[in-house]
Amino acid sequence: MMVMLLLSLLALSVLQDPPQSEPTPAPAVTDEKEQGPLLDPPLRSLALSLRRAETPPEDRTNRFADDPAAAQLGQLLFFDVGLSGDGKSSCATCHRPDQQLVDGKTHPRGFNQIARDTPTLHGVAGHRWWGWDGRWDSLWMQALGPIEEVDEMAGDRLKVLRHLAATKDLLQRYQAIFGALPELNSLPERAIEAGEPTVGWKALSGARRRQLNRAFTNVGKAIAAYERTLRGPATPFDHYLAALATSDAQVAAEYPSSARRGLLLFLGKAQCIRCHGGPMLSDGEFHDTGILTSGRTARDAGRYGGIQELRAHPFRSGGEYSDDRQGDRASRTERLQRDAALWGAFRTSSLRYLVGTAPYFHDGGMADLRSVIRFYTWRQGARPTGAGHSHQGETMLTRIRMTRQEEDDLIHFLESLSAVDSSPTPDD
Repeated sequence: MMVMLLLSLLALSVLQDPPQSEPTPAPAVTDEKEQGPLLDPPLRSLALSLRRAETPPEDRTNRFADDPAAAQLGQLLFFDVGLSGDGKSSCATCHRPDQQLVDGKTHPRGFNQIARDTPTLHGVAGHRWWGWDGRWDSLWMQALGPIEEVDEMAGDRLKVLRHLAATKDLLQRYQAIFGALPELNSLPERAIEAGEPTVGWKALSGARRRQLNRAFTNVGKAIAAYERTLRGPATPFDHYLAALATSDAQVAAEYPSSARRGLLLFLGKAQCIRCHGGPMLSDGEFHDTGILTSGRTARDAGRYGGIQELRAHPFRSGGEYSDDRQGDRASRTERLQRDAALWGAFRTSSLRYLVGTAPYFHDGGMADLRSVIRFYTWRQGARPTGAGHSHQGETMLTRIRMTRQEEDDLIHFLESLSAVDSSPTPDD
């Protein structure tokens, strides 16, 4: 019996995504008036763990990730409707610069037309899995996905390459970075139709398909280089953390007391930091939080389906189009295994730049921040505990009774994670 138990525990450690770090236990939080603007040392240290990174993590799978010329090309492609099937939509159609890089909508995806919310691209390079189900393990792989997704841009890699060849400025920029485009004569109209390779694509030689795929992945790498520059402006919370780091009591006192009380709740009683920690205010992992559209009975497979798609995809970090096939990202992906407990589990979203990005959750099921808070604290609109499989067994989520004032304070803190002017600011 003991041997079986040990084997089961070992299996679980392999099946789950490797954690970034252990959750930091929250220190005892005293009354806000007792804390003062600079907070006590243990709480100050915990708060400072939320400082946003100055630069995005290195991406060795994309050797053009920090190439300014690639980023400039990627910016042009991001707004180019010529990448879509009907010539009417671009990346910016759903990730609108004037709307926090979202469109405020949920979009039906796939055969079952399941709703997925549009996530913001602020700080998108800080993730380690992309998509609500983690079906992409690099930013350049993610950039390519919507282009050929039937329910998004409905484009095709061959159409994209023809568009590049026919657009003088794009072609010159592409060739200066990546070299010559492959020959595009005697090709089928499309490589992919309804999510499946066309007969004409499959009739091409393996070498020819790889040549064309290489050019298409270069497009994704250029878009990713641009997306790596997308950082929102500094927020009131960022200014407060800077004051904590320098022990500047005067500047720290400018941070609203209601938001500071909300921060203390975030770190303590509300237990938000257990999943929303670190520079991205996200653990980067996948959880079944009890949303009605998640868990064992969900139509959306979540992380369970995401792993299947990722492991089979030729554009993954360990594939031949990666610039670091044996690196850490590739190894992390290759270690993934599916388990039924991951059915209906979704990635913890970042809490940065929440204002203006409603609706919330992977399915867009929550209209405002108060609804989100009451879902987690009072479990309003949640499945009963234990109803359905869960990555965490739902043991992390228990009812927490909060007063209306505490809800208001927590909302004020969450709002301070956005800037008054939150238009995207590409890095110079």
